[in-house]
Amino acid sequence: MKRFIKFTLFSLFFSALLWPLAENQLHAQSSSEQGDAESFMIIAGTNITEDGSVLVAHNHEQDDKETYHLQQHPRTPHDSGEVVTFPNGLEIKQTNITAGWLGLENDKDYKASGAVGINEHQVAVGGWVSLESDLNEKARQANPFTKNGITVGMLPVVLQRARSAREFVSMLGDFYNRYGIASGLGIAVADKKEAWYIETAGGRHWAATRIPPDACWVQSGNYRIGHIDPDDDEVMASPGLLNFAADNNLYDPLDELFHFADAFGSHLQDSTPGVRRNKRRLWRSISLLAPSMDVKPGQEEFPNFIRPEEKVTFQQLISILRDQYQGTPYYVFGNDSTANGRKAIASRNTVYSSIVQLTNGLPANVGAVLWASLGSPNTAPFIPFYFGINEVPKPYGRQVPKPQKAYSVFSRLSESYYTDPGKYTSVFPGIWDDFEARAIKEQVEIDQGAMRLYRNATRMAKHFITVNVEGLSQQALDMAEKQLEEMEKPEE
Repeated sequence: MKRFIKFTLFSLFFSALLWPLAENQLHAQSSSEQGDAESFMIIAGTNITEDGSVLVAHNHEQDDKETYHLQQHPRTPHDSGEVVTFPNGLEIKQTNITAGWLGLENDKDYKASGAVGINEHQVAVGGWVSLESDLNEKARQANPFTKNGITVGMLPVVLQRARSAREFVSMLGDFYNRYGIASGLGIAVADKKEAWYIETAGGRHWAATRIPPDACWVQSGNYRIGHIDPDDDEVMASPGLLNFAADNNLYDPLDELFHFADAFGSHLQDSTPGVRRNKRRLWRSISLLAPSMDVKPGQEEFPNFIRPEEKVTFQQLISILRDQYQGTPYYVFGNDSTANGRKAIASRNTVYSSIVQLTNGLPANVGAVLWASLGSPNTAPFIPFYFGINEVPKPYGRQVPKPQKAYSVFSRLSESYYTDPGKYTSVFPGIWDDFEARAIKEQVEIDQGAMRLYRNATRMAKHFITVNVEGLSQQALDMAEKQLEEMEKPEE
């Protein structure tokens, strides 16, 4: 895609014996699964993408079904005494001015559930995954989560303040250091020049690494940050991280280099179905991005930075987000027993997918785009929502009643599909091929037209963008409603 700028009984008995020892861990796992299930992300740097943009692709899984929408939040001045209050009781001082931002969020307060979003400085939260089920027990006991600490709801709050991805990581880290951490997360943050990945590992410790411009990072629900030096300019970490890890026997400084995932993670042991699922997602995505790396689904360790042989295309990321292990023994709808109980990269728990696209050389109104797929990516198209739209198309916004929301239509499509996937494999996701190809092609024209107007009349440029986004989003909704009517028609 080219942009305008180049852009059994025994087991029950055994479990009962272990329960007192594992209660805390199981509680953390269950709380994680009730919230953010095993989500997935790909982060791609500027030098490895076909159009030169930073791309963050994300499948967001949720066990409890919420309704999602797009929401614009304007740039807002605040009084000196204002505070930001989170559902867990944490309060922080409000900043003087919060930046405008566009978010993909659910109908709860974003301070409770977080949001994927882009701000006026082209800084983005590209997605997050839950890591709590992968935190090893020794680390969990040494560094318990802080009940009233920082949650995923802090991400949009920091987004309102940060002017770069690096500043976002530093600011979020300061909040972690001051207030503690409430949950284990892997977070993707980007701007138009660079991308970062952050992991939290208990109440006080975290680490972040910059993604090289010529590389991709793939992420499922397991700790992935490897050997790091907190003094490196391409790394940020909590104060005293290495000393803490050594003091608590999470690593031996006399025998090994510090490895964040080894210290805090489960080492990708096949002890739970979740770990196996995460490993397969890593294997599959890496094998699709860089076949020459010849990774295997059962290997114990995967490389951090993936350098594909060819430039990564937008369509390629969409295809990976929709992948269900087709052509492998793990194909989730196959008859092979190895497929039983396997979640692919795209699963029925995926409640939305997104691709954040940030292009250097273009203003935020034009160069910052949140491509949203509401519901399962296999049954919903990716629609470009530019930061510069004057307003979110009504069916995709918050204010309309739930039955009229675009999300309700796409969610029903997903539910119908997953009742009998084999019946609809000839329909989905192929039904969206032409629409997405046209949307990607038209993006060039939208960018060019908007920039011609932008130089002289920003208001006209924003109107031009808004009209085009409204047209594409309505066309997608019309197609979805027509297909849903066909799928829900009683059989004769």
